[in-house]
Amino acid sequence: MMIVHTLTADSVVEINQLICADGGNRHQCYGIGKVESALHSAFYPGDYPFQHGGVACLAGALCFYLTQAHAFYDGNKRTALIASLAFLDLNGWDLQYPMDVGGKTDVADIIERCADGKVTKEEMIEWFDRHKIIQQK
Repeated sequence: MMIVHTLTADSVVEINQLICADGGNRHQCYGIGKVESALHSAFYPGDYPFQHGGVACLAGALCFYLTQAHAFYDGNKRTALIASLAFLDLNGWDLQYPMDVGGKTDVADIIERCADGKVTKEEMIEWFDRHKIIQQK
């Protein structure tokens, strides 16, 4: 059986708190239930095997659901990305992607498009899976 380390809702809220503090912005969570719902959707049914597949696919689903949840006053996209990267890191994975696509990184582009409703969950999962790499030790 595969052991996958997941994030808690509290850890996602802490990520948002750090992001907001770093930017000098107000942190406000509109409801821990929004974060919990995003985590539940990404990690359904809660144990291996997960509905969305391997670790990179789970990270893509997590990023999608957290972006769509709009659980915070500020920093939703950054929180979704950092939480997804933290999840990958906990499980020995990382992402490698082009650093300049029209003046921004490839990951920033897909997350912005996701927030605008222009990327499906399946496209986000596929993007994460295509850009996954084993962590360099």
